Amino acid sequence: MKILKIDGSMGHGGGQILRSSLALSCILGIPFEMTDIRKGRPQPGLRKQHLCGVKACAEICGAKVEGAELGSEVLSFVPKKIKSGSYHFAVGSGGSTALVLQSVLLPLAVQKLPSQVIVDGGTYCPQAPTGEFFAESLVPRMNRMGYSIEANIEKFGFYKAGGGQISVACNSPKQFRPVDLVRREKLRNCTVQLITSHFPEKTTLKIRKLITKEFEKMKCAVPYEMEIVEKSTIEEPGAAVIVRTGSAEYPLIFSDIAAYGYSSEALVNNLGKQLRKFFAAEVPVEVHLADQLILPLGFAEGGKFLTSHLTEHLESCCQTFELFTGKKVGLEKDRKELLVEVPKVQG
Repeated sequence: MKILKIDGSMGHGGGQILRSSLALSCILGIPFEMTDIRKGRPQPGLRKQHLCGVKACAEICGAKVEGAELGSEVLSFVPKKIKSGSYHFAVGSGGSTALVLQSVLLPLAVQKLPSQVIVDGGTYCPQAPTGEFFAESLVPRMNRMGYSIEANIEKFGFYKAGGGQISVACNSPKQFRPVDLVRREKLRNCTVQLITSHFPEKTTLKIRKLITKEFEKMKCAVPYEMEIVEKSTIEEPGAAVIVRTGSAEYPLIFSDIAAYGYSSEALVNNLGKQLRKFFAAEVPVEVHLADQLILPLGFAEGGKFLTSHLTEHLESCCQTFELFTGKKVGLEKDRKELLVEVPKVQG
C-alpha cells in the first residue's frame, strides 16, 4: 500500500493543509503521512480543533490513525470506506466548529446515503470562519454545484469557552453542474449585525459608532442598516460583527470578532479593510471563500471563479488538491484579479 508523504510546512504551513488532506484522503481512499504539522506556528502541531477534525474523519471512514495527540507534528492516516450516518463531534473547547466541518462535510456530502452531523465548539473564533459564513455563504454555493446540504447554527459560542453548535444534514447530491463565477452580480443592501454577549453597553455603543464612521469613510456603494443583538445564552463575554451583502443567489458574509483584549477599534478597522478590498476588486468571490470552493468544485463538475488575489490558504489548498488527484488547478493572474479554474476529479 502506497502512502502519500506530505510536508505539513509547505506553503503557509497551517491547518488548511491538514483539513484538505483529511477530506481528500477520505473520499479517494488514499492513505497519507504528514510531517511538520503547523511548523513555525506559535503552538505547532495538532491543537484541539485539528485533533477533533482528525478523529471525526477517522470515525466516518474507519481509518487507522497514528499520531492523533495534542501537539503532535506527525500524523499517519489510513482510510477505509466512508459510512453515512449520524455523527456528533465535540471540539472540547471554544475551537472552531466551522474548521472541523471543513474536513468532514465533503466526504459525507458526496455519498448517496444521507448523513447528519453535529459539531460542538465555538462559532466565533479568531482567524476562523464564523458559523454564519459556513451556513450562509459556503453551503449555498456548494448547493449551486449540485450538493444537497442544510446547515443551521443551533447555539452560539465564543472562543475560548465554546458552547456553540452547528448541525448539518447531507442528502444524496443532485445533478452536478459546472460553476462559472466570473462576473459579480449587483450587490444587494448590506445588513450589519452586531452580536454581543455580556458586553458593557458603553462598549457596544462605541462599536456601533465606529461601524457607522467606517461605512461613512469608505463611502459604501450600497445602502446598509444595522442592528444590535444580545445573545445572553452565550457563556463568554464577546462581540462579533456580521456583514451580509452579495446577491440574492450568492450571499456574502464578512465578519470579525472582539474577545480577549481585542480592541473595538481593531475589530472595526479589520472589518472595514475586508469590505474596502472587496468593493474595490469587483470580483464575485472574496478571498476567504476562494480556498473553500476548490475541493467541492473538484468533486462536482469543476468550474471557474474570479477572485482578487492568491492567498496562502488558496495556494495551500491547490497544492494539496494536486498532490492527491494529480490534477492541477489553473491560476491565471491578471493585473487586478485572479482566475481560478478547478478541474473535475473523476470522469
